[in-house]
Amino acid sequence: MHRYLCIFFMIAASCCAQTTTPASQNTAAVSFSAAVLQTSEAQKSLSDLQKKFASREAHLKALSSEVDSLKKELDTTGSKLSDAEKSMRVQSIEMKEKQLRREVEDYQNDSQTESRQDFQAVAAKLYAFLQEYAPQHGYTFVIERGSAENPVLWYAAENADITTPLVQAYNLKSSMTPPLAKPNSSPQKN
Repeated sequence: MHRYLCIFFMIAASCCAQTTTPASQNTAAVSFSAAVLQTSEAQKSLSDLQKKFASREAHLKALSSEVDSLKKELDTTGSKLSDAEKSMRVQSIEMKEKQLRREVEDYQNDSQTESRQDFQAVAAKLYAFLQEYAPQHGYTFVIERGSAENPVLWYAAENADITTPLVQAYNLKSSMTPPLAKPNSSPQKN
């Protein structure tokens, strides 16, 4: 019986020794949101959105200027106007202000929704790329670093932050699109 106990303890000790030996782990940190915004794809998307909403921005600026102009005009000529005329101009200004507020809200909602959708699309692609990138570069863990304003990770050595190399590698990969296969119109000779 004593012999079996010794064998059992030897096996248990060797198992514990194997499981408690730490594996070599390489940890990296990434500012994921910043990385998404730094990609060429996100930069292009942002530029496209700015172009798309430029005419609405110009319209809103013009409407705002019109409201300001009407207010100034009322301030300077208000004392010379009849009560009925003054009341009509005040109503007109209030209607323009209400229209401006509605259009600004619509603009903000539309632009925020589209920019959020574009961000999420690029983030999903970068996340998938990170799943390939990390093991290829020997990382066991990749931790969110956060931003300077809202850090998640309080300290990481500079060489542990892979945000820039990750963005560079993603941009390189995303700029390489496979060429389209050309239809072969003539049969090949063997």
